[in-house]
Amino acid sequence: MKNRICPNCGVILDEGLEICPLCKTSPEKAAGKEDEVYASDILHLSEKKSRIQAWELSAIIAFSANLICIIVDMVILKGFSWSLYAVTAITGLWLFITSFAFFLKRPVLLGTSLVVTTLSMLIIFDLLSPPVNWFVGIGLPVSVSFWILFAIYLLILRRLKLKGFNILAYAFIELSVFCIIIDLFSDLALKNSIVIDWSAITAATLVPTAGVLFFMHYRMKRGKDLGSFFHV
Repeated sequence: MKNRICPNCGVILDEGLEICPLCKTSPEKAAGKEDEVYASDILHLSEKKSRIQAWELSAIIAFSANLICIIVDMVILKGFSWSLYAVTAITGLWLFITSFAFFLKRPVLLGTSLVVTTLSMLIIFDLLSPPVNWFVGIGLPVSVSFWILFAIYLLILRRLKLKGFNILAYAFIELSVFCIIIDLFSDLALKNSIVIDWSAITAATLVPTAGVLFFMHYRMKRGKDLGSFFHV
């Protein structure tokens, strides 16, 4: 017979117990009190409700942090300077949390909101440091490239039947590509020429490592997942 759970405090009741040994409540009587809310109810919150409550808490924390930064900046420097950067970063982080809270099950909207938030933050950072000159040449292409590579990585993960060292290998390959993209657009924006140097060294280190991981996954361990490999 399956053990019952006290609806008042959440304690597991052994077979034959008619009264909870912790809160002295009869499970049958407490079960009829649908309008009462107990501390143990938090254990039964839906996933969506939990995300909403976490989002509400993050909103309070973000608002408080922004307010503190603004007040400190006004008291010390008698104006708005560094606090504008802090407020932009904190608000951007809160928007990221908002995206995951409301669009977690809708990948298209989630990805769009994350991209828009990232680009908006970079534009504001650029506007706060006039003249505007680095967003179009570096910030925009690098950010878009990052999210495209990230979307490709997630798509690859969804199509993999066995996930092990291969997920690290794909991550290293995409990281190599991303470093080359950063190097490329940085040279174009700052030097008006393309000289692939540090990113080539990075790729020369990561790509062979990815090859070793692929070999370990598909040949030596034959698709063994990371959890079983590390006995987790």
